[in-house]
Amino acid sequence: MSGSRFLTPPRPSRRDVLRFGAQAAMFATIASQVDFTRPAYAGEAKLTGPLNVLAWAGYNDPELMRGFTELTGVELNIKEAESNGAQLSLVQAGTTKFDVINPDAVWTSKFAAAGLTLPIDTAKLPSLDETLPAFRNRPETMFDGKVYAIPTRFGVNGFVYWPDKISAASAADAELAWDPALKNRIEIIDWPELYLWMTGKWIGQAKPEDATGEALQKILDKMMAFRPNMRALQADMGTVKSDLTNREAWMVWGSSSDNVRTTARLAGADVELSIPKQGGAMWMETLQIVRGTEHLASAMAYLDYMTSAKAMKQMA
Repeated sequence: MSGSRFLTPPRPSRRDVLRFGAQAAMFATIASQVDFTRPAYAGEAKLTGPLNVLAWAGYNDPELMRGFTELTGVELNIKEAESNGAQLSLVQAGTTKFDVINPDAVWTSKFAAAGLTLPIDTAKLPSLDETLPAFRNRPETMFDGKVYAIPTRFGVNGFVYWPDKISAASAADAELAWDPALKNRIEIIDWPELYLWMTGKWIGQAKPEDATGEALQKILDKMMAFRPNMRALQADMGTVKSDLTNREAWMVWGSSSDNVRTTARLAGADVELSIPKQGGAMWMETLQIVRGTEHLASAMAYLDYMTSAKAMKQMA
């Protein structure tokens, strides 16, 4: 998961983030009730390929790819996406004819309005019944009253920090990012929409995504005030994870915080994740079908496979 990635539901609150976190934890219970012997794809349509997929890191997992090919006979060519904007540019350029893309949910309307993606008949995706109800037919995945995107992975953005350097009480307040005691100690990634949005919410703007003029300037001024505390603006998540693990950074803001914490802890770093009392932000990836694909049935089969409990378990 690299590059600029941004997703939040409307007006996220700490309660919203905790609620969705609880639903994520509940996935284990739901998964335990699913028949994992059921084929992840059991369609009857003639499938063609290979299928060209533009996706975030993780979708090119060999076992995950092999599972789809073994079930369908269709080979996958997966190119790793650098950002949402890069995905849009690559599809528009048409140099490579992608069949399926993987932008964040909030980019759904941009792709659909540009005529780059197709509406999806969810009735032809039986595996959706195995996904969490909260992630079916979300407003962010729809355009003009039709579903254009199918959610796959999701997570939260807040603060990941070393508790021996930063107290839990301090991490519960968004103003921590501007604390002079953290000069040159906080890392972020090149994900401007996320930081502008979160900063706008934290200074009290109801819809920072619509900010212009004076409202936008207030967000920019607040971000400029953060500059002394920024140790580095990294191009990818890998670097912020390693710098946090190595204690070169005391805190990482955003950058898919749940993923940062998990990776750091697996590396032996006893870091904590906090969602400030002022609110957090969620990210949600989706799969979308590119208009003009010559392998529509295979693209639908891939979406059905990737939303099956079997594939979702592998992704997790």
